[in-house]
Amino acid sequence: MREVFSWKFVFYQVILPALRCLGPARSDRALGWLGRIAARLMPGRTRSMAEALRRGNELLETTWPVSTLLPAFAADTARFQARDYILDGLDDVQALARFDVRGAGRLIQTLQSGRGVILVGCHLGAHISGIHWFFRRHLPIRLLAQRPKHISGSLDRYFDSGGRFPQSELFLHRGMKPADAAQHILLARDAIRDGMAIYVNGDIPWDGPNTRGGRILGRNHQLLTTWIDLGLLTGSPIFWVFCTHEAGGRFALDIEPMETIRPGEEQLALDRYLAELNARIANDPTEAVAHLLWPCYSSSLVAGCKNKLPRLDRPSRRKPVARSS
Repeated sequence: MREVFSWKFVFYQVILPALRCLGPARSDRALGWLGRIAARLMPGRTRSMAEALRRGNELLETTWPVSTLLPAFAADTARFQARDYILDGLDDVQALARFDVRGAGRLIQTLQSGRGVILVGCHLGAHISGIHWFFRRHLPIRLLAQRPKHISGSLDRYFDSGGRFPQSELFLHRGMKPADAAQHILLARDAIRDGMAIYVNGDIPWDGPNTRGGRILGRNHQLLTTWIDLGLLTGSPIFWVFCTHEAGGRFALDIEPMETIRPGEEQLALDRYLAELNARIANDPTEAVAHLLWPCYSSSLVAGCKNKLPRLDRPSRRKPVARSS
């Protein structure tokens, strides 16, 4: 009975199915409205968001206008929690039309040549929605990650489908034994050699094997770096993947190639990736709901980081203070 009155039950089982009937654009506006209303009704939540933005300003040496960004940050919190629900019920053509994609040509050309690749994602913005673009383009993609919860029925069905290297055999979970982790990496290696794309998140704090030290928002973490191990094992091309929200229920998907990893350059590859991630957070903190609010990333006890991070070499497609939410 308690589950019926939980916010997750109401949000995922009642509100989101109802909003989906409105279509992507109106659903997106409604989610923004819900996020702002929820922040007003929960002053403690608003204070936490404001503190997270202030802490990010200090650690990244930015000048985010905290009071101005708070409404957009609250709105994006609801969008982030909605995962990929607004894409559910759309056919492939309709779903793909919601994406503004940059950098896909080289990836598609590589896969069409029969060569497998490694995709490095993260928890920025609309990361779950971004997966839709790959499987709805019928690209041979599998995730080497934990199975995400509270996702759309269409994505759930894709995860449950069979075919070569079934997705169910590649999902990770915390507490895996070293032998099991090694087996997953070998299976992913075989999939890459068979011409598939393996998607791995590059920003997951993790206890166990296949980790390396890195810095996100001024805090040191041991991060899961199976993408680096796979890169060394296979010599395959590696692409960074960033998916963020745009106005009107649209998504910006950036696919950026990086050089293959050579032995001895593992830490350099991780540091380059995290510098890009931190720069994107600095460029638009409203898309960094997970990194700014989740306990595994943020803490009031974090020591300040005074090394200025590189900024993006191009303006954001969605300016933080300009977007109506």
